[in-house]
Formats: sequence, structure tokens, C-alpha cells
Amino acid sequence: MSVGDVLFAISEAGLTLAASETRDTLKVYPAANITPELAEAIREHKAKIIRILREDEEMRRTGIIQSERQVFEKASEFFAANEKRGAP
Repeated sequence: MSVGDVLFAISEAGLTLAASETRDTLKVYPAANITPELAEAIREHKAKIIRILREDEEMRRTGIIQSERQVFEKASEFFAANEKRGAP
């Protein structure tokens, strides 16, 4: 399972993630919704998940894109919005 698959599964399970600002810890809420398989996948990709959460928080805080992934997400949002409006 890729980190993207894990993040999608976390979203589908209705979970919320929080990364510590100073330590490499990750909290997942509500714990009752975590399956053993998902918990293992989160452990496997913990470092990448923490990096993604920190990048996204920094972008929200500063408005400055922090990673290539965020560029692609913003481009996807832009083109999807244009399609809805019928723009070429």
C-alpha cells in the first residue's frame, strides 16, 4: 500500500491525523475506527505521513507551497474548477 493509499484509507475511515510540531509522533482520532491493517500501514508510512502533514500545515500558515505534491494538488483543483465553469 502506498502512502497515498494509506491517506485515502484514513479519510475513508473518518479518521483525523495530527503530527507533533517538534517530535516524530502521530496521533490518529478516533482510535476506535483504526483497523489492525490500517494501523500497520500507518506505522509503515509514519515518517512520510508526518512530513506531508507538516508541509500542509506550513502551506496553510504561510501560503507558500512547500512541495511538488502541493503544486500538483493546486493544479488539479484549478483545472477541475475551470472544467465546472466550462472554461477551455
